Amino acid sequence: MDKRELDMYKLEDTIKALLENVPIKRIARLQKISKNTVKKYRILVEEILRLKPWIRDDLPALMEEFRRSRKAERYSENHGWLETSQNLVEELSARCPNYVRLQEVLKEKGFKGSYSSLLRYVSKSTLCKEQPIMRIESQPGELAQVDFGYVGKIYDAEKRDYVKAYVFVLVLAFSRDGYYEIVTSQDIKTWCRCHIHAFEHFGGVPKIIIPDNLKSAIIKASYCDPLANKTYGDLAHHYGFQIDPCLPGTPEHKGKVESGVKYVKNNFIPLRTFTDIEDANRQLRQWNAASARTRIHGTTRKQPEELFQRFEQQELLLLRRERFEIPVWKHLKVYRDIHIQFDKAYYSVPSDLRGQYVEARKTESQLAIFFEHELKAVHRPMPAGKRSTNKDHYPPDMGSYMKEDTDYCLREAGKVGVYTRQVVTVLLNEEAIRNLRGAQNILRLQKKYGRQRLEAACGRAAFFCNYSYGGIKNILEKELDIHDRVMTEKDTKLCSLYARDLAEYLTQKEVSVGNISTN
Repeated sequence: MDKRELDMYKLEDTIKALLENVPIKRIARLQKISKNTVKKYRILVEEILRLKPWIRDDLPALMEEFRRSRKAERYSENHGWLETSQNLVEELSARCPNYVRLQEVLKEKGFKGSYSSLLRYVSKSTLCKEQPIMRIESQPGELAQVDFGYVGKIYDAEKRDYVKAYVFVLVLAFSRDGYYEIVTSQDIKTWCRCHIHAFEHFGGVPKIIIPDNLKSAIIKASYCDPLANKTYGDLAHHYGFQIDPCLPGTPEHKGKVESGVKYVKNNFIPLRTFTDIEDANRQLRQWNAASARTRIHGTTRKQPEELFQRFEQQELLLLRRERFEIPVWKHLKVYRDIHIQFDKAYYSVPSDLRGQYVEARKTESQLAIFFEHELKAVHRPMPAGKRSTNKDHYPPDMGSYMKEDTDYCLREAGKVGVYTRQVVTVLLNEEAIRNLRGAQNILRLQKKYGRQRLEAACGRAAFFCNYSYGGIKNILEKELDIHDRVMTEKDTKLCSLYARDLAEYLTQKEVSVGNISTN
């Protein structure tokens, strides 16, 4: 049976002519259809009027009955069985995605059709049940969509090997103008750096950016409460745009950039060779300027570059002069030594945060540490294995020892006097044991005894070579620096009682007696 149907007006004119008893040949000639088709329609109309004669003068009702009858005729026995068993087919197809097994079960229920007829019915039924889509058109400068796409392996000159390469694509939703860049990573630094390059390429910033739910953009994908990556959030605050992520599992929400990625993969990558990543990006920029921006877009029917320059460029947000310094955030624990480890370097925090978790934000110029959104410490970035320690972060009893190092002690001892500096220098530099604590405690004695007495006590200790904290403290406690005059080389006179002439030692011969030698 012919499944084709006449258009609405031609079919209605044919039915009117049959009701008015116009000859079949004339109807066929006027409507330009087959005489057999007119005969078939006449038989169907007569059958409808036999069953429902009261609708002869009601043309709309007659047409509705005619279409219903034609629909029933057009369905084959197999298709008709599926139609009448719609609920059963839907229930079984929902439980069994394998249509071969589904056909076996339906045959047990009475279905006699082929696998192809079942597949056509299920496919059509599924398509009809899908939700309709709405295409959203944005205003100039309002929206941009962004994503990565894998483009194969390209030689990396730094690693001296072929590595996986990805194309970063940012498409302006109104003009369909795009920025493209080939990279070897999808980490947060690459993600933000590509955004910056795109903004500088366009000379402005779109108001809203729609990313996918990759970790460099969205930490937690959610229908109502998505959580953005802190670094990406900092980038948004710096340039003034908002992040509007796709819902999880809905890439169609950013269809423009999905098409942009496919456009690069299908129109740029094939039949091209690249010496390295830099060469690939150079060719990509040339292709974008010569082909991508000047093509007639399939949807807008305009050149992306033309729409961008005429309507969108002036609507973008102004680009800030200060280029964004890309930070890296980490959630880190404070260890017993009141330091955190960030990129294998160590940074101190206040001692009351031992055992707590803090947020650390590192850029090329500084590392900031936050606890409960409050800034606790700032350091300069250090190379791996090095420490940055603020001695004020230690408790007072520990901080004093850390602050009063060798240079500090020597500097303070010089302020007291020559002998004090001599004693401290010996303790720190000349003795076998570097006695920093002893030097610190000697300097603290001036708080109790004063600078003048400490200098005198150190002078007496130096005369007797008693370079110890206990000896100097004993001198001060017994007031030896006050009552006893320290002997100096100037005041000392040698006794001549046992003196002998030097010539005797030079002329006297050695005499040996047994194991004893004498002069």
